[in-house]
Amino acid sequence: MSKKSEVRTRKGQLIHTFGPGAMQINKDGISIIACGLDYWYTKSGTTESLSKSLISRYIFKDSRLAKRLNVDHFRIPPNAVILDEGHKIDAPIPGIRFPYWHICSNTSCQKLIKVSAIDENEVKCGECKAPAYQARFVSCCSNGHLQDFPWVAWLNHHNQSNCTESCDLALVGTGSASVSDVKVRCKTHNSRAVSLSGIFTKDSDLQGKMTSTLEQKGIACPGYSPWLGHNHSEICDAPLVGALRQSTNIYFSKTESSILIPQLEDDSDSKNLEIEAAYEKLSTDDKELINSCGDLNHKINMLVMALSHQFSKDDVTSYLEKQNQALSVINNDIESEAEYRFQEHRKFFSEIKEGVLVTKPLSISSFDDWFTEYFSAVTQVKELTVTNALYGFDRIQSQNNRTVENYKKALRAFPNKESNWLPAVKVYGEGIFLEFKADLIKQWSKNFILNESFKKLANRANSSSLFHHLEELSPEFLLIHTFAHLLINQLIFECGYSTASLRERLYVNNANDMEMYGILIYTASGDSEGSLGGLVRMATPGTLEPIIKKAIESSNWCSSDPICREVGYDGGQGPNGMNLAACHNCALLPETSCEVYNSLLDRGAITSKDLNGSGYFDYLLIDNPIS
Repeated sequence: MSKKSEVRTRKGQLIHTFGPGAMQINKDGISIIACGLDYWYTKSGTTESLSKSLISRYIFKDSRLAKRLNVDHFRIPPNAVILDEGHKIDAPIPGIRFPYWHICSNTSCQKLIKVSAIDENEVKCGECKAPAYQARFVSCCSNGHLQDFPWVAWLNHHNQSNCTESCDLALVGTGSASVSDVKVRCKTHNSRAVSLSGIFTKDSDLQGKMTSTLEQKGIACPGYSPWLGHNHSEICDAPLVGALRQSTNIYFSKTESSILIPQLEDDSDSKNLEIEAAYEKLSTDDKELINSCGDLNHKINMLVMALSHQFSKDDVTSYLEKQNQALSVINNDIESEAEYRFQEHRKFFSEIKEGVLVTKPLSISSFDDWFTEYFSAVTQVKELTVTNALYGFDRIQSQNNRTVENYKKALRAFPNKESNWLPAVKVYGEGIFLEFKADLIKQWSKNFILNESFKKLANRANSSSLFHHLEELSPEFLLIHTFAHLLINQLIFECGYSTASLRERLYVNNANDMEMYGILIYTASGDSEGSLGGLVRMATPGTLEPIIKKAIESSNWCSSDPICREVGYDGGQGPNGMNLAACHNCALLPETSCEVYNSLLDRGAITSKDLNGSGYFDYLLIDNPIS
């Protein structure tokens, strides 16, 4: 669509909220759906691809994440306008008008009008000349397909008629708050008006398979994906479900994040780390040129020249050999989420002075005695780089029974070797890493796991499709996750960042060979490289202890108590009852800050109501009561 119909969107939003297949509203009130990846990096208004040299500006690599998602590389979403040797090239991400069906705004008319996907003009009723606006009803399926609501099929089923899209269709009763009072009728055949009652209903049959009202009426999903092309469709056996086009269940982005870590196993090898840091500072073009070298000797010579002969040929050779060894380990061994995070987790215990990750572990003995009873390690993460990649999306509800390859099919219509990439953003920041004391947390867990409220929550969580990264909900995860939320809420008062600027990354696993009980609280901004150091300074001895103590104290009381605790323990609160004692007044964060949808939280894991020892930090408050 042209500039007059444009929607300004941040690059980070294209990864999380408004990626391919998602709808958003432009300044004229028109709902536009973002086109698939086949149409990215093309010249405005055409299907002509940008030159490889322009596209290369947006390419970057993250070997661990690329292997995990089975792609060659990642690409940052393109700028709307690209400068090429002083010339401006328009290259916005295309979008089309959707839904196609519009409704006349004249309440005495309400005619249904179908409009072209590329029509940018104001739509008016052909009969009364009143403005027409896009219908609020659409339909979708759990395989990610999306289409207009099947007005004609809905009418034909109820009236046993033979209406077509060329018939004169109109709505009745759109001013009602209830969908059951909204009706559609055919003026051409003068048929009775049919209510839309039940179009949102979905359920499970005796075998646990999803079914819907539309499916029961014989209206199947035709497999439409309008963002991939107007006529794109495929065979689909999932039930079609009615939805509101602006409802939250229309688009659940599927993203994967990764912290860029030194690829070399021996972090003590300062020479290799220096080379890696220098290599990362090279331009994308230089990196592409070096990586395209098939011969190792040629690659060594190219890298020596690119680094301005700062390092000897032997040093560069050693670096490349160790890098290849590290990549081989990555390519062969990464299987589970726990293994993936464990690679990051162990890096926080060693000092890394330069490169893609800069860390400084602090002496735990320099912190207060009470602090060392509960925590075993503190690390200042002075610099970090996070890759956030989009690999697909769900509709109706988030799922865990689809593969990455299945999700990727919804992003492009014509996959090939050239298109083996995914959209991603690379963000830079700083952080604080904390490791809980393993012996104490495991001892506490043995008692907390007997809690009846926790057992019920664990059953709900383990049967939910939302938490596909969790093999099983453990008390340790509940504790560390809740603590991360409370700490973020406290840090915003201390370091000056907004709540939405701080994020959590959880490292929790009980397996003996990959045991970890840590959290990383970090800030990452896609608009600037690095940060001001305000968060890192909070990790210093004498500063961190009172912040954490205040966060712990805040867990013992909520402005919604006793309701918050009672409702949480009675049956759970929040979406699907996935929280215990946790609500918007105490432990919830902006959605972008939390890894698990603001779920699986319980202040009772931090401190119990009566400080009876069931909370991990109960004895801290017993020995140091709240003033």
